[in-house]
Amino acid sequence: MTRRACLAAVAGVCAAAEDRVLTEWRRIAARVDGTVGGAALDLTTGRRIALNGADRFPMASVCKLPIAAHTMALVQEGKHKLAEEIEIPLYDVVPTVSPIAARWPKQKRFPLDEMLELMIAASDNTAVQTLFRIGGSEPAMSARFQQWGIAGMRVDRSERECGLTAAGVRAIPPVEQWTPKMADELTSKVPPQERLAAMRRFLDDSRDTATPDATIELLRKLYRGELLNAQLTARLIAILEKTTTGPARIKGLLPAGTVVAHKTGTTGSAGTLNGSTNDVGVIAGKLAIAVFVKGSTRPLPQRERVIAEMAKALM
Repeated sequence: MTRRACLAAVAGVCAAAEDRVLTEWRRIAARVDGTVGGAALDLTTGRRIALNGADRFPMASVCKLPIAAHTMALVQEGKHKLAEEIEIPLYDVVPTVSPIAARWPKQKRFPLDEMLELMIAASDNTAVQTLFRIGGSEPAMSARFQQWGIAGMRVDRSERECGLTAAGVRAIPPVEQWTPKMADELTSKVPPQERLAAMRRFLDDSRDTATPDATIELLRKLYRGELLNAQLTARLIAILEKTTTGPARIKGLLPAGTVVAHKTGTTGSAGTLNGSTNDVGVIAGKLAIAVFVKGSTRPLPQRERVIAEMAKALM
């Protein structure tokens, strides 16, 4: 067999394998309602597959990954230092899913590096409020995505504002007036039918969304050192490997001990309608994957099982 024929045969085998994975992904996705989007990239060979890869999905806390990378880019540019202590004001304190909030106000200043780790590994919502704000919010994120050459990913609002909008809160007070209990007070006043209508509007909104294709492109550029220098790249990957949220998602059906550097995201729900349930990351340093499940009414364990099975299908 000639070298050309040999290469053609290998390509045919790879194409057949990709077709099998996509067929399996479609079968898995059919188990839930709503829309499932997924993309995967072999960081060694560059081969990709995607299911609804160009569709937009609410990122939820997946936004913390690009926000962390942007914050580290600011460190690289000399605008911040990882050892720098950042003061957390009252209006940034989010009582839900936040180790920082549990330590506040006894501790109001936190090293930037610790905030980054808590934001990713523990999905700390107070950390993301502060880092999104001091990082320049939407204008700075848009400029950074343009600099990185990432199309199909947007971070427009703080995670708290996204959550309130999805819950049907129309009048969000100025940030300086915010108190930690205000979110519960505002959302408790929204009637169930309005919450459902708001969630449907949220699902149609292009703000704060990402496509699976854009997400694995961000991961590819991170791992190739195209976003940050070698030291900061290694640090961000190390933080992603410490993620404790979503153990039943990408990691759920992989062999015990498989190293996964990832970031999860989950919106709230209106009744049974969930905005999105997501997990994105890199398996064993070689395989980038992004899976998003939006607009599903299935219980959380079933949505997470879809993500786990799609990850397993790649192995």
